[in-house]
Amino acid sequence: MSSRDFCSFVANHCSEETEKLTQRIQVGPGHSKCKVVQYEQLRDMLEAKRLSSQRSQQKVQKLLDAAQANKEGSVLRLHRQVWLQEHLRLNIASHKTEKDLRRFLHGAGFKEEDTDILSQLQEYELDLEQEHDKFRLTTVEPVYQLRDDLQYRLASQCSKANDISEPEKVLQQVLSVRQQQEEVMDRMQCEYVSLEEDTSITELKENLLSAAMEDQITYFENVPNEIFTADCPYPDLRSDLIHSFHSLTEKYKLRLAIVETRLQGLDRNCGWNAADHECFQHIISQYSPCLRNQRSLYIDMVQRMLPHVTKQELSAHERWSDWYHFSTTQKNLVLQGWQRDRSELLLRALSMLEDCRISHIQQQELQKQRSHQQNICLKLRAKLQQWRIQQEEAAELEATLTVYRYEEEEERLRKEQLREKTRRAQLKQQINRFHAEKQWKQEQQIKKDMERLAELRREIQEQVQIDKERVKFRKEQFQEKLQMRNAKEKQKQKDDKEKEERLQALRNQVSKVAEANPERMMGNTVAWRVRQQPEEVFTLQRPLYQLNTYTDKQIVSDPRVRIEQALRTAGLHNTPYARQILSEVQPLKPPRRDMESATFRS
Repeated sequence: MSSRDFCSFVANHCSEETEKLTQRIQVGPGHSKCKVVQYEQLRDMLEAKRLSSQRSQQKVQKLLDAAQANKEGSVLRLHRQVWLQEHLRLNIASHKTEKDLRRFLHGAGFKEEDTDILSQLQEYELDLEQEHDKFRLTTVEPVYQLRDDLQYRLASQCSKANDISEPEKVLQQVLSVRQQQEEVMDRMQCEYVSLEEDTSITELKENLLSAAMEDQITYFENVPNEIFTADCPYPDLRSDLIHSFHSLTEKYKLRLAIVETRLQGLDRNCGWNAADHECFQHIISQYSPCLRNQRSLYIDMVQRMLPHVTKQELSAHERWSDWYHFSTTQKNLVLQGWQRDRSELLLRALSMLEDCRISHIQQQELQKQRSHQQNICLKLRAKLQQWRIQQEEAAELEATLTVYRYEEEEERLRKEQLREKTRRAQLKQQINRFHAEKQWKQEQQIKKDMERLAELRREIQEQVQIDKERVKFRKEQFQEKLQMRNAKEKQKQKDDKEKEERLQALRNQVSKVAEANPERMMGNTVAWRVRQQPEEVFTLQRPLYQLNTYTDKQIVSDPRVRIEQALRTAGLHNTPYARQILSEVQPLKPPRRDMESATFRS
């Protein structure tokens, strides 16, 4: 019995009952108030409670295991989705890189003098393909052959009533193939490590980056040579510009010192070895920030890939890595800002020096131009006096020519007016002749129209007389037909009356006179006796009639019915909004063409 079952069993008894039980044992079984304790019954009850507790624990443990398995499955499914996305991205990148490389090799990537390099690369590619095929034949193909052989043997053994033949040879063959594969994997791992060591240039890259950064900082600290070599006529301006460069350098050196204090004690791997840090960075890069539960997913994957790392170490490394990347990014931003501000200050300084040089040159040129302009003004005054005399003579000649042109223009206008007057007189005569001819044609047309109108009126009068006679004839025919119809109706009524009289006479001849029978009248009827008999069980094998309509499920599946019911429940079924919504809702499938109404067809 477990401790839990014992506690639950003991909790059912209080201290008073224990004392009463002790008193009963002390008094003895002969006392009238003492009862015999049924230990077998208590033991059975205890065993039943223990079994029920175990079953409960098993059910709880089963639920916990199922929940854990479900959680593990969902996490693995999310990891699988991320892996598929990453695999697709890597495949696309690989195909794109291979395509670009082939386009570069077979396209215009090399010139004519580089054909030797191209041929060497193609030969190296062929050697790699041959080595790949050879490696596949020696490592992968034996495994597939062994699998096919084992599958064939299993199938043949199942057909022979599970008769296992030569199991030692098969097991030795499997072990030898497995050992060969392990040797191949170990050799590939060694080659991978050696290649990684050969191609690893992390320290060199860091040294180069640090050296380049130091050179860049030294370059930023120095004042540009353009400030010293520029031609500046004002020495105070040059000293102010140098002071501006020194103040800019001091400001950014202070910022860099603040950023570098954050990076003290941190390296590129943040305290881990290079392999674990690269694995950590690669896993984080696979999980995009837009993914739900991103952090929990990549932490779970890192713990699976690096089981020797605890969760606290992983969280601390994540914080230090974020802090390292933030600090390096901020340092790069400070250097970029320093470079940008230094370039802007240099451009402004050079433009200012150039403006000062140009203004100084302009002032010197202005002094030279003033003296030259005074000499030119004296020469221009003499030329202006001579030009005025020439202008007065030209004005007199121009006035004479203007008078002559005016007289010629007046003569030309007089001749033009005379020709226009003659042309208008001829045009007026032509218009008068046209109006006279048009009036004569109108009179002839009116005369013809009057004659035609008289002829039409005469024909219409004759047609009216003919129509009156036809109407009178039709009216007389209708009266004759009406009289004949009335005569036939009266004759029919007379024949029906005579027929009814003959039938009534026949009914009177064959009528039966019933005699008085009080016993039959007061006795039980045949229908009542039939109802008193026991009813027979009648099983209906099929419906009484065929229903050609919709079921309740088909009616409720229509979205229009559900929307109308929801609107009716909300009290909106008589509003314009409900009419608009119901007019836009379409049925599950379009109606047949023969069921469509032609009245509302669009």
